[in-house]
Amino acid sequence: MLGVVTRARVAAVASVVFVAGSLLTLAVFDARFADLGREEFQSLTTGPVFVAAIVASVAVGATLLVRRPEHPVGWLFAALAAAICVTGVSEAYAAYGLFARPGSLPGAGGMAVVASSSFIFWLIVLALVCSLTPDGRHLSPRWRRASKVMMASGLVWFGLKLIAPGPLESPFESVDNPWAVTSVDLDALRLPAAMLNNVLVLVAGISVVVRFRRAEGDVRRQLLWMAVAAVPTPVLMAVVPLAQDAGNDAVADLAAAGLVVLLPVGAGLAVSRYHLYDVDRILSRAVSYLIVSALVVATYATAVFVVAGAVGQAADRSPTATTVATLVAAAVARPVYITVRDALDRRFHRRRYEALRQVRAYIGDPGGGDRRVEGVLRDAVGDRTLRVAYWEGGSARWVSEDGAPTSVGLDPLIVERGGRVIAAITSECDDPATLTAAAQEAAPELDNARLRAAVAVQLEEVRASRERIAETQIQERRRIERDLHDGAQQRLLGTAAQMQAALVNGSTDHLRAALELGVRESRTAVADLRALANGLHPAVLEDYGLAAALEDLATRIPVTLEMRDRQRRYSPTVEATMWFVACEAVTNATKHAAPRGICITLDQLDDRLRLVVEDDGVGGADADGTGLRGLADRVEAAGGRLTLSSPPGAGTRVEAELPCGS
Repeated sequence: MLGVVTRARVAAVASVVFVAGSLLTLAVFDARFADLGREEFQSLTTGPVFVAAIVASVAVGATLLVRRPEHPVGWLFAALAAAICVTGVSEAYAAYGLFARPGSLPGAGGMAVVASSSFIFWLIVLALVCSLTPDGRHLSPRWRRASKVMMASGLVWFGLKLIAPGPLESPFESVDNPWAVTSVDLDALRLPAAMLNNVLVLVAGISVVVRFRRAEGDVRRQLLWMAVAAVPTPVLMAVVPLAQDAGNDAVADLAAAGLVVLLPVGAGLAVSRYHLYDVDRILSRAVSYLIVSALVVATYATAVFVVAGAVGQAADRSPTATTVATLVAAAVARPVYITVRDALDRRFHRRRYEALRQVRAYIGDPGGGDRRVEGVLRDAVGDRTLRVAYWEGGSARWVSEDGAPTSVGLDPLIVERGGRVIAAITSECDDPATLTAAAQEAAPELDNARLRAAVAVQLEEVRASRERIAETQIQERRRIERDLHDGAQQRLLGTAAQMQAALVNGSTDHLRAALELGVRESRTAVADLRALANGLHPAVLEDYGLAAALEDLATRIPVTLEMRDRQRRYSPTVEATMWFVACEAVTNATKHAAPRGICITLDQLDDRLRLVVEDDGVGGADADGTGLRGLADRVEAAGGRLTLSSPPGAGTRVEAELPCGS
């Protein structure tokens, strides 16, 4: 396989180089003809039709050689480009050596014979392209034998034409064949060979139609590219003589160039399987536009003649008729297009037409009943297993329309709108083109469903956040009760018991000792209560603000503070929230991260207050842990957001942002 790939790539490069060299040679001859004033030979082989045929053939051939090296059609188009180049160079060489500067080039007569005969190779190659597109195989052994006979008859015809004494092809009608054999009557064999070759070339073209009628699935879709290429052919064939009669050679050349480009492009797209599941739609639209264009032109012409006759003016000199006809044509263009498009879809793509009809009906009245777009798509494509997942950017996950987390299949159809991913459709539909068309048609409603899913996700997060906040409050209350019970309450109860015992004993020494112990224990209990109160809401925060509270925190725990404005006050909610974030983050770091240093940064960015707590500890903090999850809920409840970065071994960074006014 590697050898085939390598050879194909070498052949692709060689064909491009050969064509480039041939075109350069033709350009040199064209310049020589211009210098000699022989304008009749200037565009003989460098006209747009000739160049278009060469470029289209080599482009398709080289592309297929690189992308499908095992496919014979790529090699055939490379050979066709080479054959056309040989014809062009031979023709230019002969014209220069025989007419522009007679006798200046050796073998000019022989080159004229080659130029007059090499078109036979074009026919052979094109016939083989038709026979082998799109899968590289003949329809059957019988068709393969027909191709072999076609090639053999073509080679016989070519060989006999090289030595035939008859007149050469234009522009060499006056040139005698220097290789002519006059001792034998060759026409008796040459003419049958030519007729047989032409008939079999026509049969090869018919094989495309036969193959299409027999084909199914992907092969049929591949062959539709040949039909797409054939759609403009009647128009271009009509344009060429009309433009020539009107004296517009540029338009005639352009239309003719389009004709010679169509077959290579159509065959190349078929072989490469380009947009395989869109080709039905492309063909339908191409035919629709062609029919609509003809109908609009006919409407315009009819309106011109009718209006001109009504106002008594000549049709070609009536501005009134022209204006009215233009308005009429513009008015009917859209309705006619929709009618023709639907008629073609209904006739040739019934399944797709019905699917789109159901989707459009739902979009026109999405409130009719309780159906969802997912159910509509299931019915439209006939797949009860179809599932739709919506992309929820806030949480970066796929969710159902109810907001519940979900997953997508291995090969989902991704639906985008306005450059944004909105949904993923998992389906076992056996017609991907219909599924894609239905999904694109339903994209607006899928986007609406995505928004509803996002709202459902947010509501669920709010509900869960409220539950966590309530649970946190309950746990905090229990902690306070436990701290009061185990700390200050026990000390006060112990002190009371000691003093009661002293009263019962009645000894002065016992009373003095009990009073001294009561004083000490009362002071300790007050200290415990103050520490407990500070953990809830320190007085310094209430009296002097967040900056002062953080400075007070730094006197008890070694942290580095970075604050720009130490005098600025914020709302009580903002200050309390930021205080609890700082305390929780510092406590977590000292308990679990074993840091060498902790840094707290407080600054204001426009209308948002930002607090960052960073440490250089072990990292690996869990954002879904009870403490950090509770902090996130507290911050989100205040209208802000909390982010955590804690890669293992690289420290932890907790950042909170809250709106604080300007």
